[in-house]
Amino acid sequence: MNIYPNRKFWEDDLEVPVNHLLERFHNTQIRQSWINSLSGRQLNVIFQQSFSHKLNGQLFDEGNYDNISIQYKRKVITHHLDSLVVYYLISCFEFAKLEATISEIARSTLTEQLMQSYLLKSSNKYDKKSLLFLLFHIDHNLLKDVYHFEKIQRKGYVYFALQKNPRQPSISFKNFISEQIIKQILKEDRSDGCESQLKGLFHHQNRLYVLIRRASDIDLLLNSNKVIHGHKPEWMILDFLVSGNQVNLAAKNIDQASEIANSIASRYFSCECIFVNMQDKNFAEQVYKFIKACIYGSDSNILTFELSFRSNRLKHSNTCITLTVVPHDSIASELHILHFSIDDILVESIKIIFQGKKIGLFFKSSDDYIAIYYSEHPLNKKEREEFKAYMKQSYGLTILSKANL
Repeated sequence: MNIYPNRKFWEDDLEVPVNHLLERFHNTQIRQSWINSLSGRQLNVIFQQSFSHKLNGQLFDEGNYDNISIQYKRKVITHHLDSLVVYYLISCFEFAKLEATISEIARSTLTEQLMQSYLLKSSNKYDKKSLLFLLFHIDHNLLKDVYHFEKIQRKGYVYFALQKNPRQPSISFKNFISEQIIKQILKEDRSDGCESQLKGLFHHQNRLYVLIRRASDIDLLLNSNKVIHGHKPEWMILDFLVSGNQVNLAAKNIDQASEIANSIASRYFSCECIFVNMQDKNFAEQVYKFIKACIYGSDSNILTFELSFRSNRLKHSNTCITLTVVPHDSIASELHILHFSIDDILVESIKIIFQGKKIGLFFKSSDDYIAIYYSEHPLNKKEREEFKAYMKQSYGLTILSKANL
C-alpha cells in the first residue's frame, strides 16, 4: 500500500511503526472501532481535506458538513480505506502527545480565529487530533516539528555558556547555521564509531534547536519469530540562545553533546570556543551585584550582619577578616572605617537574615564564574525553595546546598 508522502517520513522521521499499524488498520474490528471514535470535528477535517473531490459535491452542499449526521459520515469514509490510512497513522502518532506541543506548532501556522474553532468547550483545550489532521495537509513536515518539539518539551537540560565571550559576527547565528554545516561537524565527530544523524534544525521564540539522533547501546528486538540486532536510538538536543553564546543540552552523553556545541560555536565565531557547565556557576558580575546589595543594604528583604573577606591590600593576601554587626547596622560603614571599598575585597562568605531566618552564604570562584552555597539547615523545605526562587528571580543566581561544597 502506498502511503503519502512515503514510508521514510513515517518510519524514520516520526518513528511510527508502519507495518504493525497497517496490520491493525486492516483488521475490520480495530478499524471500525477507530472510525467510531472520530468526533464530528475530526470527521469534518477529513472530509474537507480528502473527500470533497471524491464525492463531487453529491453528498454535501457547498461543503456544509455540519448538517450531516456523524453516523452517516462514518459510513461514507468506511468505503475509502486508501484515503483513511494516513489519518489512522496520524491518530496513532497523536497518542500521548502534549496538547501544549501541538497547539504551539499550530499557533505558528494557523490564524487565531481558526485556532479558536478547534477549542474544546468542555475542557478549554484544543482538539489535538483535528489540529494534526489539518497541519498534515498544510505541510506534512509540520508533524516533524510537532515530534521534535515534543521531545524538546519533555527533556531535562543542563545549562552551558561560553567560557569567554568572543566578538559577535556581523551575520546572525540563525542565518549562519545551516544543515550543511552541522552535518559536516557530525561527520567529523565519530570518536565512538557511531554515526550521528541531524534530524531537526529550527528556530522558535528566540531559540535555535538542533536535534540529533545517534546509535546508542547495542540491543535486540523480537519481531514475530525473528531476532533483530541493532542499537537503541539516542536523541541529543542542543537548545541555543539565538546569539549562539549559550546552550542548553539534553543528552545521555553530555560531554559529547558539549563537544558538538563547541564545534558549532567555533565555526560561527571563527575561533576556538568552549562551553562550560553553568548548572552550579554564576557570572561574576551577577554575584558582584548581589554582594553590593548586601553590603550597602539596598535590598530590603535581606539584612547582612556578617562579612568575611580577603584583600590584596593586606600584608598577607591569605589573611581573612570577619566583620560582624548588629542587624540593621551598616556593614558598608565599617568597611569605610577600615579604609576598604567593595572593589578592594574578595568576599568568601556572608551571613544574612531572610524572612527572619539566619542563612550563611559561601562563595567559590573558578575562572570567571562563582558557585554559591548556602547553609540550608535553618530552613525547612518550603523556606529553602522560597529562598532559592528569590535569589534566581531577583539576581539570576543559582545557589546550592552547603552539603555539596
